[in-house]
Amino acid sequence: MTELEQMPDLYAAKIKEKVDALLAEHELEVFHKWLEQDYIQCQPMYELTESIMPAKTISSIPKSLYEEEDGNLNDYERKVIWELSGLDNVKWWHRNIARKEFAINGVVTVYPDLMVMLENGKMLLIETKGDHLDNDESKEKAKTGAEWAALAGRMYKYYMVFETKNPGYCGAFSHDKFMEIVKGL
Repeated sequence: MTELEQMPDLYAAKIKEKVDALLAEHELEVFHKWLEQDYIQCQPMYELTESIMPAKTISSIPKSLYEEEDGNLNDYERKVIWELSGLDNVKWWHRNIARKEFAINGVVTVYPDLMVMLENGKMLLIETKGDHLDNDESKEKAKTGAEWAALAGRMYKYYMVFETKNPGYCGAFSHDKFMEIVKGL
């Protein structure tokens, strides 16, 4: 009790940490139960706008949906876009501006980096990840994206794409495996 009286902030932080962990566990459990019980449904609520106005732009990559796309790209995102734009079955691509455009809501909110429309009408939502980002949060995002895709229907796909790593969990692929899949869609 003396330690508690002398260091209340330390004990309060530990108690808060434990409560937050229990709450996160409970949220996951309830979310997945409600998905299974059809309390949570996927409904069309997002429409692409006629134009966008990103702070930093890029217009040099072919097949972009807009005249200029969000240029806030890292090297890996740029590589994925270039490869996708070179495929015959890709109609257009769009760099989803995080926290401003499309999001998949679940226990965690997923902001896919790219939206890709194929010639056959299928929409791909792609989140690119460096191999160092293979962690519990990425795993939960991949699971949420895969569950969204299952609810959205056959014309919608979600992919978390790592540079080289194939994490082996639902919704996540290595770059090479992902490109192989897209070529066959």
